[in-house]
Amino acid sequence: MSMLAEQNVIGSLLLDSESIGKIQDLEPDMFGSELYGRMYLEFLRGYEAGYQVNAVVLAAKITDFPADMVQKEIRTCLENTIASVGVESYADIVIREYRAARLNRILQSVKPDPESVDEQIGRLINDMEALLDNRENQSKTLAEITQENKDKYFRDNEAQRMYIGFPKLDDLLGGLEGGDMIVIGARPGVGKSAFVTQVTTSLARSGKRVGFYNLEMQEKQVYERFVVAESGIGLTRLRRAVRFLGDEEERFRRANEVLEKEEQIIITTGSKSVSEIRNESRHMGYDIIVIDYLQLLKSDRTYRGNRYAEVGAISKAIKALAMELNIPIIALSQLNRVSEARENKEPTMAELREAGDIEQDASVILLMWNTAKNDSSRKGIKVEKQRQGRTGKLVFRFRGDLMKFEETDEAPGTDCQEDENPFI
Repeated sequence: MSMLAEQNVIGSLLLDSESIGKIQDLEPDMFGSELYGRMYLEFLRGYEAGYQVNAVVLAAKITDFPADMVQKEIRTCLENTIASVGVESYADIVIREYRAARLNRILQSVKPDPESVDEQIGRLINDMEALLDNRENQSKTLAEITQENKDKYFRDNEAQRMYIGFPKLDDLLGGLEGGDMIVIGARPGVGKSAFVTQVTTSLARSGKRVGFYNLEMQEKQVYERFVVAESGIGLTRLRRAVRFLGDEEERFRRANEVLEKEEQIIITTGSKSVSEIRNESRHMGYDIIVIDYLQLLKSDRTYRGNRYAEVGAISKAIKALAMELNIPIIALSQLNRVSEARENKEPTMAELREAGDIEQDASVILLMWNTAKNDSSRKGIKVEKQRQGRTGKLVFRFRGDLMKFEETDEAPGTDCQEDENPFI
């Protein structure tokens, strides 16, 4: 019965994708068929991202199953579905079958023990209440957590770690983990947006799916940064030139061909709140989310002019979202002016603008600054805070017009002469 109901859910959505709005209680992991759950996930993504999903789009988007299998199941679902009007009843059958299976697993896992019967009853009640709300019980004993994690250590886990693309900085960070909130702070104009754009590209090229929320730029401006970094044509040149010179046309064409194939970076612009980001991203399968930048996020409630409380609430919401989705979230942040009064301009995390809560909530804090008075291409980047690893300082070279950072072997405390042209 459940398989037929699952086929009718998918068939109904193929006939009328908008009917997904009637079955919001249904989740992809409730399907007994992994492929049907994957199809339903694509309909959810289309509904939340605002694009139409049909048989052609479904076949093109689902690449983690054999193409002939996907096409065959699409035909089967359409053949077994008479009309989309019954989608709610079909979804209800799937939900009930899923809950029955979970209930059976819960009951089978309980072996009554007179010595701990009270604890067992309490745990069973918690599991039942979670089942009523269609959620998982998040409480676990230390023994259960130990059993789940003990085999993950003292072995090669490189494939599971997420690196941002700078070897020395990655060595300091040791890889990003699910649930981490990584804050990158800098004064305006230092290059934090360019830095995170380069990080986003590196993550995507390593196979990670990146949700990139740029709250201060239009789509065209975001595109310019990516195409400049890919082509090596300066930003000023790109925006002002009226004709190609030398090999610029070929470089520009090749860069666009690369970017047109970049399906791993999903860019969202415009004003957003954390709750909106949550609703848009919970079914997108992101490996990491990047927010540029934290102080531009809208609050979900009014704080009557208390900006510190507002930004603090936003910071806590970002951390909660990282924990809920079990992915790292990189959030850029402005710094106040205090560091500008120092001779070396080096900031501290106390200067994160408008909230001490950011210091507390962040798992990792990276701070950026200009290390030399007469050389804006020389950037200091330090790991100011890291709960699970080391702190330290590095010096990067920034080719500003190309939006490109490069690691150096320079020591953070030394000065250098101004380059004649740091952008070449």
